[in-house]
Amino acid sequence: MAIIVQKFGGTSVKSPESRKAALKHIMKAKEEGFDVVVVVSAMGRKGDPYATDTLIQLLESQGGSVCPKKKDLIMACGEIISSAVMAAYIESAGFPAEAMTGFQAGILTTRDFGCADIINIDPEPIMEKLKEGKVVVVAGFQGQTEKGEITTLGRGGSDTTAVMLGGYLKADVVDIYTDVPGVAVTDPRIIPEAPFLSRISFKEMLVMAESGAKVIHPRAVKAAMNFNMPFRIKSTFDDGEGTLVGQMGNEFPISGISLQENVLEGYSEVTVVYNECDAAVNAHAISRKIKSLLNGSNIPIGTCRTLSDCFYATIPKGYAESAVRVIFNGFFREEAREAG
Repeated sequence: MAIIVQKFGGTSVKSPESRKAALKHIMKAKEEGFDVVVVVSAMGRKGDPYATDTLIQLLESQGGSVCPKKKDLIMACGEIISSAVMAAYIESAGFPAEAMTGFQAGILTTRDFGCADIINIDPEPIMEKLKEGKVVVVAGFQGQTEKGEITTLGRGGSDTTAVMLGGYLKADVVDIYTDVPGVAVTDPRIIPEAPFLSRISFKEMLVMAESGAKVIHPRAVKAAMNFNMPFRIKSTFDDGEGTLVGQMGNEFPISGISLQENVLEGYSEVTVVYNECDAAVNAHAISRKIKSLLNGSNIPIGTCRTLSDCFYATIPKGYAESAVRVIFNGFFREEAREAG
């Protein structure tokens, strides 16, 4: 039977209301005939009782230096709690479910506590439970070493878990559910009207992730590239199709504008990611347009680089968000006027 991996972030599992929204997607996948593997993050964010940062504070409050091995052990608890709660909730809805820690799910990692890499996944433990007709709920962000030591994968680790499980299980689909409806052209907190992409290539998404876009971690994108495993970024809280990551050819003149703060003292870095379909032909023309837009708005540029797939510029911190707005308006407002 076809397998789907669905990953739900902390905001998607932190409350009864959000778990109900997540359950709708799980039930839909079951009704469509999929075997379902769910990957969960820890519940909520800093300050919430079982969030990762809250667990770290509990350890640090004991005083003295914190051993990385013990820190990983307590951090892993957040996702384990989520997996048990989510599995129990799925069963209450009438679907048999199995909660698994990362190590029970066969995830083998390096011994780099706090930022371990997955080096292998044994698919059999999960496959056995799927054959029993169960929804398998795996604690993300964690695994174990060859010596049985518990490790965590670092920021974005649950996304990486989901994509890697998809690869090793030969899943048909990997869906990353979050609290936004996909990948926006730029940060909606800066440009609220920024459109969301229907699709974006692996390469474009990787550049955006490495240059400040927080919707997905670069390691998860690299894992997807290694397995050639397209995945979707979707909202837990609606039924939209989200953004398909892995296929070229989105509908916009550029694929993204990202902002990374404090790359140098007093400077932020603005990155404009070219649409991969057009980059080979239009890269230099796009970079000239960007410089013209910034210069025309009297936004100072520290340094800039034009590459085959993107344009980087360091901008004084006080001008950085204005630079994003100017570039966005120059490409997307003009595009709208031409379409009209």
